Amino acid sequence: MTDEGEELDPRWEGVVIPREHWHFCSQLLLRYGIVLAPGEFSWIVAAIENGTALLIEQRRGKQAIYSMRIPRVRDRIYVLAVGRRIITAWPPESRLNRMQRCLPRSEQAAKTST
Repeated sequence: MTDEGEELDPRWEGVVIPREHWHFCSQLLLRYGIVLAPGEFSWIVAAIENGTALLIEQRRGKQAIYSMRIPRVRDRIYVLAVGRRIITAWPPESRLNRMQRCLPRSEQAAKTST
């Protein structure tokens, strides 16, 4: 049981978050109040790999900021990644929201329809 009286998803039994993903998970909780369910981290990585995550900003080198909605939560999050390696949950910024709104509707719909 959790502090709020909710049952722990049994799929988490015996599962460990790898050290290299802990920063992302902790920042996602801090910045968005989201705790990922089993399989959602893999879904985020797959969305970046297969192009369904909306590319918001290309940064230096292979760094990029992506926007996506986690289906279970329906909240939009921003993710900083280098290639397919997720670095952190980027803080929500009005600048990124404006950039996203400026993208053509067809591109937004195609990228967020997962």
